[in-house]
Amino acid sequence: MQCIPLGFVIVGSFYIDSANWYPFMPFGFQGVMGGAALVFFAVFGYDTLTTAAEEAKNPQRDLPRAVVISLMIALCLYIGMSLIITGIAPFHTLNNAAPVAQAFSHVGMKWITLIISAAAIAGILSVLFSFMLAGSRIWFAMSRDGLLPKWFSKLHDTYKTPHRPTLIIGLITALVSGFTPINDVAELVNIGTLAAFIVICSSIIVLRRTRPDFERKFRTPFVPVIPLVGIGFSIYLIISLPEITWIRFGVWMILGFVIYLLYGKRKSKLAKS
Repeated sequence: MQCIPLGFVIVGSFYIDSANWYPFMPFGFQGVMGGAALVFFAVFGYDTLTTAAEEAKNPQRDLPRAVVISLMIALCLYIGMSLIITGIAPFHTLNNAAPVAQAFSHVGMKWITLIISAAAIAGILSVLFSFMLAGSRIWFAMSRDGLLPKWFSKLHDTYKTPHRPTLIIGLITALVSGFTPINDVAELVNIGTLAAFIVICSSIIVLRRTRPDFERKFRTPFVPVIPLVGIGFSIYLIISLPEITWIRFGVWMILGFVIYLLYGKRKSKLAKS
């Protein structure tokens, strides 16, 4: 799958006109961060790897490597594609539903648009599947810990996977993707993930001070500098999102608190212990 965007980078590099890169950031740093706040959902599939830790043979060794390597590959490919499409076509011609196809059409390579379209569909599907995998595993873990009804933690007799939350999440994903504009979905997913990143970065700082005795197979370096940088950038990206996204996020947070206070708080194994 990664060979497709890499091929676009290699082919497109022969058609770059450096004049298209001036001005390099026509909308300034604020414009870059505004765009990052919207397309952020297309990058962070790497973090879903951690939700499958129980299904890995050696998660302490393999998961940190998988997260770092996949993040670096995605980072290089996205930077390369951004440089290529803005180098072969003026930026003001790319404000459309298919900017990559538009860029290659600008240099007379219309035949490649079919491959681009197929790659775009495959890329979106891979993101959806990765989040469905993560969502079902999180749902299963919460059910096993008592935060949700035990019915959701029942494993499939043959495949030994949490099939019930997988089927429910698949149905919800199909309905949302079929009837909701992708921009609205992306913004809502982004604010939820960025909020989770803030909690995770904060937890690293807190646990490093309060529980230094924990066995850590992987230690985040330069604590608290790196977590604070992560918190700062996450907050900045959240601020860049539109107001309606904040309202939708608030509604989901309230719903989550209601479920936790009425059910999870009383039923959780931690509360009983």
